[in-house]
Amino acid sequence: MKGLLLLICIVPILAGLFVANLFGFRILNRTRELSVDLETVLESLSAQYHKLNYVFKKRTWPGMPLNRDGVALIDEKHRCSTCSAEIAQQVIKLGLSGLWEEHEKLIRWRVKCIKFGYIFPPLTFVACVLGAIVGRVPFIWVILIVGLVLAGCILFLWSSRAVEREAASQMISLIERTRVIHRVSEEEGLVDAIHAWTWISVLPGIAISFLMKSAKGIEERSE
Repeated sequence: MKGLLLLICIVPILAGLFVANLFGFRILNRTRELSVDLETVLESLSAQYHKLNYVFKKRTWPGMPLNRDGVALIDEKHRCSTCSAEIAQQVIKLGLSGLWEEHEKLIRWRVKCIKFGYIFPPLTFVACVLGAIVGRVPFIWVILIVGLVLAGCILFLWSSRAVEREAASQMISLIERTRVIHRVSEEEGLVDAIHAWTWISVLPGIAISFLMKSAKGIEERSE
């Protein structure tokens, strides 16, 4: 029984990590700086397609890419960013806002899946650890329960990935059609980064945050 549950946990987790690394993190690690900043890109795109709505906020939570009205929430700290990886992530939020009017239910479903990936795994982990400390939950069950929650999050996120992929596709088409990025090499880099984020998004948000921080820490130490 425990072996079967462990297998059920491992397969989705390994599959998620594999595609996120192969098609996501590996691409983002090769991204370069752009000659324009995020604010310029967002202004240009929203001017061309009026269904795109965004607002800069001093503090944003990654688990809530849009507000209740379908407006993309962009963190103020990224306003002047020229990093293609950061810009790509915010552009996808903008793409979700552009789909809001016609596909509100699907966007809400996607946002709920994203929230689930940020909230449920850490809460489950804390609850299980506390249970193990007081002797109510055996250690092996802590691993299994947390593993099942992570696997479930990955399946939920994978099932709703088509929504984010559609948002990304619309933004890529708009970027290529309007020539917001004047240099072809930079435009290609931004497009690659947008595609990469759609693969990374199959992982729970809490796992993405951990992996991104770990990667930055390794880079800083290597420097």
